[in-house]
Amino acid sequence: MFLDFERNIFGFVDFCAEGADFENLLNYCAENKIEILSPRKKGYSFSGKIKAKDYKKLRIPARKAGIKLKIIKKRGLYFYLKNNKSKILFASGATVIVFFILFMNLFIWDIRVSGCKNIEPEIIIEAAEKAGLKSGTLKQKPDVQLIEWDIIKNIEGIATAEINIQGCRATILINEAKEPAEMKSDDDVPVNIVASRYGVIRKMNVFDGQDAVKIGDAVMKGDLLVSAVYEDSHNKLTLKHARANVIAETDYCITAEFPLEQIIKSKGNLKKTIYEAEILGIDFKLGKQITTNNMIIEKEEKTLYFFWIKLPVKVTIYRCFNVKVNNITYNFEQARNGAEAILKEKEDIELENMEIISKTVNEKVKNNKYIITADYIVLMDIAKEQQIESDIPWENTDDMS
Repeated sequence: MFLDFERNIFGFVDFCAEGADFENLLNYCAENKIEILSPRKKGYSFSGKIKAKDYKKLRIPARKAGIKLKIIKKRGLYFYLKNNKSKILFASGATVIVFFILFMNLFIWDIRVSGCKNIEPEIIIEAAEKAGLKSGTLKQKPDVQLIEWDIIKNIEGIATAEINIQGCRATILINEAKEPAEMKSDDDVPVNIVASRYGVIRKMNVFDGQDAVKIGDAVMKGDLLVSAVYEDSHNKLTLKHARANVIAETDYCITAEFPLEQIIKSKGNLKKTIYEAEILGIDFKLGKQITTNNMIIEKEEKTLYFFWIKLPVKVTIYRCFNVKVNNITYNFEQARNGAEAILKEKEDIELENMEIISKTVNEKVKNNKYIITADYIVLMDIAKEQQIESDIPWENTDDMS
């Protein structure tokens, strides 16, 4: 029984032999323990069955004995696999792919966030990973409700979080909390309006409180402009939250500097490429690591996919370049243009809410820098709130009918 099984696995051959000297061939088989099954002789013809590996051994002695061997049929699993190798490889590959896809479908590979407007999705994904939901997690493993609660608890501004798992993808649906109406400080405490800097009053719009200066007055920083103490027609004193726009004419100064010499570092030749891999959250260093001091490093991250399935494998490539140092010297005209560009940028930011009446520019070169100093006369709102404490009754204007 075992011999039959062995023959069927490793294969056997039905053959026939033609010639007169069969005895030498049979003696050779007996000496080398080669078994011939179902031997039959008919005239000058001889047939039988033999193991595939033993058949090859008969060729030389048969040639010497003048016997011609001929294969009638090859049998067994070995020959079946050999003759259908391409089909079997295709079927095996397809089977492996099917089982691989079924196995991969047991895990969560892709995490997405939906519903975010003011919160970055990366922040939510990071919180979910800390709570146990990350690429490569078994579908049955994470406690979805606990992860949802952790996201709401750890990220400000989220009202609700819902995790839906479909296939290999987990989608985190976010409902951001509505921002409560901003409580303006107008109704919180009584305040005076004082000057944030010196100037000459050119325009006043007083909404609440009692004005303490008039148009044309010169004021210093900290002077009272609008008082929170208000006296009505019945000589009754109450405290208010003073509110006003106080436009004053004042000066303003901006300085812009541009160096006549600069050292600019740029990317040189590629020195080294370093690879790192993260597989199922475990980091692996690939290749020999080197120090990256005084190098410009470019980082590239790649996530691997199997067809459409995102794998838990992330490869990070660090390209290290030599630093090329360039010493650049500017002439006065180039440095002046650079300083003017810096001055224009500062003007757009600092003087955005001001009206420029006049502008005086002074230029000089000092400490190897081209320096532009611009002095302005501007109209700006110098009103500044200053909280006060008093025994006078406090009146909330918005509560009055």
